[in-house]
This record gives sequence, structure tokens and C-alpha cells, in this order.
Amino acid sequence: MRKFIIVIFYLIVQILYVTSRTQKTALDSQENIRTWQNIRAFFSSINTLPARSQKILQRARNARRLQDRVPDYVPFPCDVKGGRSPVIPNSVHKLRPGDIDLIGSLGDSLTAGLGIFATKLVELLTENRGVSATGGGQGSWREFLTIPNILKEFNPNLIGYAVSDSLSFQSGSKFNIAESGAISGDMPFMTEQLIRRIKNDSRVDIEKHWKLISLMIGANDFCSEMCYLQSPWTIVKNHREDLLETLRILRDNLPRTLVNIIPPPHLKTLFNINNKPPICELTTSFSCPCIFGLRWRNQHEVFYEIMTRFQNIEEEIAQYSEFQRNDFAVIVQPFTTNLSFPIGKDGNFDLSYLSADCFHISQKANARCTNAIWNNMFLPPDEKIRDWDELFKNFACPTTKTPYIATWQNSQKKFGNY
Repeated sequence: MRKFIIVIFYLIVQILYVTSRTQKTALDSQENIRTWQNIRAFFSSINTLPARSQKILQRARNARRLQDRVPDYVPFPCDVKGGRSPVIPNSVHKLRPGDIDLIGSLGDSLTAGLGIFATKLVELLTENRGVSATGGGQGSWREFLTIPNILKEFNPNLIGYAVSDSLSFQSGSKFNIAESGAISGDMPFMTEQLIRRIKNDSRVDIEKHWKLISLMIGANDFCSEMCYLQSPWTIVKNHREDLLETLRILRDNLPRTLVNIIPPPHLKTLFNINNKPPICELTTSFSCPCIFGLRWRNQHEVFYEIMTRFQNIEEEIAQYSEFQRNDFAVIVQPFTTNLSFPIGKDGNFDLSYLSADCFHISQKANARCTNAIWNNMFLPPDEKIRDWDELFKNFACPTTKTPYIATWQNSQKKFGNY
């Protein structure tokens, strides 16, 4: 009976969320989104009470949804001494990891960290933003492997990462302003909000500091937009326009910036998981009707082709010369484009990489994403990996031969000779 009540509660909250999206984007209806924010802030405040958050964390640990903690006697995998330039570089193509002073993140619930620690549906009202792969800096790499927690080893003065469970409008989010439910069309507005937040921060020297901005968007376009349009291919056309506008806003307002684009995961991988618990058939069908709902399954092959094209567009745009300047560059880290889901010892899909709704991902999965993104940051575009691997199985480090974060330009120049 209790589980039934929780499910009903979850569905009611989801309906309220959908209602708040009556104008298609969560960010263009301020009155609706304010109502939704108040609802989520209330329930999030309950889940983030110290005693309750510890219980939630312990349940996630018991469910094997956390990475194994790296013991204190094990050193950081890289020698950080050469990881920061002796003199601040003037070119993004000579950027070492320790040169990055500021980190920001744009995206949807995956970047916002929705339900990373959740083992129960009600816990999906919390955004564990501080441990999300690209925008979280809570703790250290030993317990929560994230891009900011790696970069902090090279530059302890790094700023911008989320420091705690928080919603995008709360102080703990810092420059991780990803918004649950966001679609591609939200990106330009969200980007303007990020720039405003950066420029209003007294710690930031906008001209001097090097910035790493990560962007991942598309899951909600696939889940709740694609099947309701007269032509599902419209999302591809719209995404091209939205991405171009977003990147131009970043380019024209944030000097000394490297943009990491992470393509949205192809949802065929998630659909093919056949050992989900029965409750997940309900949650995924409601959260992602275009893929998991029965009504649209005869169109899956077309939808899969659209998702692939959506991903490909990002790699095409990233190569445009207008986004390859001396003080601004865009690069795609495409580990999601051929993602395979981990298999457990019993031969079934390992569900510990998923959150309570079997749609969002756990902390262990975020750590694995981090490892893949980090490795790709040091690989030339034509050599980047398109899947993820076991945590720390391979971990890239800057070397005297390849000291810089890979861009299109310095990869062509063979790094060290650039």
C-alpha cells in the first residue's frame, strides 16, 4: 500500500511538472516555472535535511549505486606538477587542465544530477547537483569522480562547480545551472543566465580567467517532443538552430572559453534493458512516452535514426571555423554515441548504474561518465572513444608530449609542436 501511495505521489508531481511546461520550455513561462520551483524546493528541502540525506546516501551505498571510494594511500593517477602552465596561455589551443579557473554547466536533469542518490521515487525530487559528472565539485575524486573534482587536483582555486544538493536557482548550484526538463530550445536563454551569473560573481576576471563550459541536451527532445510534432525530424532542424545560437552567445560573451559538448545518450540503449523492475515500466513510460510508451513503438526505427542525426549535428557544428578561434574553441566528447550498458555478474544489465526510475543515472554511472569525458579531453577528434569503460581502467594524464587539452587545431599540429 505504501509503495502504491508513493507511485501515485510521483505521478502527481510529474503531472504538475508537465503542466508547468505549457509553453514548451520551462524557461519561457516564468509564472509556471516559479510554481514548479516552489513545489520542488519544498520537497527537496526535506530530502536534504542532514539526517535524511545521510540515510539516502547510505541506501545508495547499500544498493551499490556509488563508486568504490579510493583509499587515501592511493595517489591521484596523474602527476599534477606540469598540469598548469608557468605563464597563463593566450591560446585555447595551449590550454592545460590546471589553467582552467572556472567551470560551468548547461543541460537538463542528467547534468543537474536528478536522483543520483535516489533509491526511492520520492527522492527523485532532489537534484544531487554537487556530484554530477560535468558540474559537481562536492567532496573529492576519491568518493565522487567528477570533472571539477579532477580539475581541482590541478588547480585548487577552481570556481563554479556545484557544492551540494541544490536546484538551479539556489546558491549551491553555482555555475551548474542545468534545468530538469530542459530541451534544446531552452539553451539560448539558459546560456544568457549563465553568462549573467558569471559576470556578476566578484571572483571572476572575465578577461583573464580560462573557462570550461560543458553542454549536454537532448534527452527531453527525444522523450517528450519528437513524437508529438507533425514531423519528428523537426527536432533535428530546431537543434541545429538552437545549438548555433547558444555557441554564438558563448563565443561573443565569454572570452577564453573552451566548450565541451557531450551528445545526449542514444535512448535505444536504455530501451533495450529488459530486466527492469515492474515499477520502472510505469515510470519510464510516463517520463519518456516517445520511446517507452506503447503508442509509438512502431516508429522506433525512425526515432533511432533521428537521435543519431541529432548527435551527428553536434559534431558537425563543433568543426565550424567560427567556433575555432584563438580564445574560444568547441570540441565534442562523444562517448555517448555508441554507449553500451554494463552487464552484471549474473549476465543481466547492471541496474546499479540507474536511479530509482530506471531512466536517470546513479552516482556510479556519473563517475564512469566523468572518466570517459576526461579521457576524451586528451584524445584528438578522430581518436575519441565512443563508449565508456570500467572506472579508472584507463585514466588520461597530460604528458610532456601531449600537455594540452585536445582541440581541432592543436590535434592537427601534433600537440607538442604547436
